[in-house]
Amino acid sequence: MKKHLLRLCAPLVVAALVAGCGGGDTVDPEPPPAAGPPDLSGTYSLVSLTQGGATVGPPIASGTFTLSQTSSSGDTASGTMTYEVSVPAAGIMLQDQGTFTIRTDGTWQQSGTEVQALGTYTLAGNVLTVIVTEPLAAVSTTVWQRQ
Repeated sequence: MKKHLLRLCAPLVVAALVAGCGGGDTVDPEPPPAAGPPDLSGTYSLVSLTQGGATVGPPIASGTFTLSQTSSSGDTASGTMTYEVSVPAAGIMLQDQGTFTIRTDGTWQQSGTEVQALGTYTLAGNVLTVIVTEPLAAVSTTVWQRQ
C-alpha cells in the first residue's frame, strides 16, 4: 500500500516543484543606472576659509563662488566656475575663473586662470565644502552656502 501511495504522490510532488519554480527561464531586471555626481550649479556665499591653520569668515572675509554644470557623463560632471574671496583687513583679494570637474567618488579638479588645483568636495544640503590638497601653495578648505 505504501509503494502504491508513493507512486501516486511522486508525480504530484514533481509537478508542484516544477510549477513553483516557474518551469522556464527568467530574466533578471536591469539594474538601475548609476547615479552621477550632484549638480553643483548655483551661486554660493562664503561661510569660511581655512588656509595655513587660520580660519576666517564673515564679516572678516566675504566671497562668492558660482558654478555652472555644463556636462555630465557616467561618474563625471564638469562646468564653469568663478570665485572671488576678499579679506580686506589682510589686503587679500582672490579671484579666478575657469572650469571644474567633479566625480562621484568626491574628487574635485579645477583649472582656472590663476590656480589649477586638485582635492575633494562634499555637498550636504545647500552647503558645499571644497578641500584643495594640491598644489601645496593652494591647500585650503572653503565652505560655501548656496544662495
